[in-house]
Amino acid sequence: MKQFRYQVVRLWLLLALAVLCQYGEGVLCGRGMISGINTEDLEGDGFREQKLNEELLVQILKLCPDPVQKRQADVIAATMLMGHFSPEKIYGEAPLLKRYKPRLWQEGQKSYQAVWGDLECFPVAATAVFYEDSWLAPRGSRGDRRHEGCDLFGEKDAPGIYPVVSITRGKVEQIGWLPLGGYRIGIRSPSGGYFYYAHLDSYGREFQEGDSVKAGQLLGYMGNTGYGPEGTRGEFATHLHMGIYVKTQNHSELSVNPYWVLRFLDG
Repeated sequence: MKQFRYQVVRLWLLLALAVLCQYGEGVLCGRGMISGINTEDLEGDGFREQKLNEELLVQILKLCPDPVQKRQADVIAATMLMGHFSPEKIYGEAPLLKRYKPRLWQEGQKSYQAVWGDLECFPVAATAVFYEDSWLAPRGSRGDRRHEGCDLFGEKDAPGIYPVVSITRGKVEQIGWLPLGGYRIGIRSPSGGYFYYAHLDSYGREFQEGDSVKAGQLLGYMGNTGYGPEGTRGEFATHLHMGIYVKTQNHSELSVNPYWVLRFLDG
């Protein structure tokens, strides 16, 4: 009888040890997946690039078919952070981040919500629009500037034809002429993202700073203004320059790559 009890206790101890080992391995594995990521990385090149791919985009669209939802921002935040900003798989939620690095998860949610959380519609109301990922491509005659946005072109190189609409709701934060941007308008969305539309040929109406804007509302028409004093036109092909900026702990305006945002809205 004593031998039997000994065997039972031994089996229970072995079972408990196996469970503890498996749990410990899971904890170490989980911690390893998110080790090396810090809140400072949310201002780095990996975050700014907003790197996705076509396969991940399809999976996100299946998980979040309605772009008005904020859920896609959390899915993308989890995917980016768990994948160290170069993801290969989708994470529908981020329990490891929430458990082991809650501050990183909270800051990550906030940053990705600013970029992805308020998206509703594609910025050009036309059937054929062309764009590519030209993030940080050289600009200027000496290549001394970097392209912090995405350029969209219509089929015709003609200003005043293609309507430019707001991809989010929000408020007009800036309006008017910039030497490089021409006639531009900037919209601050509810989650804090700043959406910048440049080189407009004209505005949809006389906007004022502080005006409320609805998603899909006409902002103006694609043009070729800029690269000179106010009124300069025709220095380059007609297009819309789309920029997205977020506020961070150390930057009042940190530019991020709009390409995959456009692909998401165009999907």
